Amino acid sequence: MPAVLRIAIRKGTQGAPPQAVFDPPTLQAFTLDQIFWTNEDDVAHWPGRLNADGSIDATFFMPNQIAPNGDQSAIWASANKGTFDVACSLHPDERGTIQVD
Repeated sequence: MPAVLRIAIRKGTQGAPPQAVFDPPTLQAFTLDQIFWTNEDDVAHWPGRLNADGSIDATFFMPNQIAPNGDQSAIWASANKGTFDVACSLHPDERGTIQVD
């Protein structure tokens, strides 16, 4: 049975990049687990897949940004095992990883 997993976007250390962090920074999941983000920050964020060339595919996980103050993303699930590096397309220094086994 797939699990429902959450990544929280939380304020980072004041004045130091990144301005927000993904919690957990590395999420362990299994295929078909349902993953969503909750934005606990006071600005919008848009987690996307970090490509090998350094670009960010903003719509890989969700079609639009996540509003601030508790808004949630659409649910994403992978049918394939692998490592998905994540970066915020609005704040590229915010990074994390989803490991699907």
